[in-house]
Amino acid sequence: MLPDFPKLIQSTSNARLRMRLLAVSHFVDGKNRTEIAIFLKVSRVSVNKWVKAYLDSDID
Repeated sequence: MLPDFPKLIQSTSNARLRMRLLAVSHFVDGKNRTEIAIFLKVSRVSVNKWVKAYLDSDID
């Protein structure tokens, strides 16, 4: 079961965590990592790390 990303994003005031959750949310919605990086104006390497962490250990 997928986490409720909008609810998680709204519940945190940590900007870095919000960015990571938003990136993973877009990934789960089917966007590719390059599109996510461009949309969020971050490096693709960062998106890769965040997505890998999500895939390896879920949303912990």
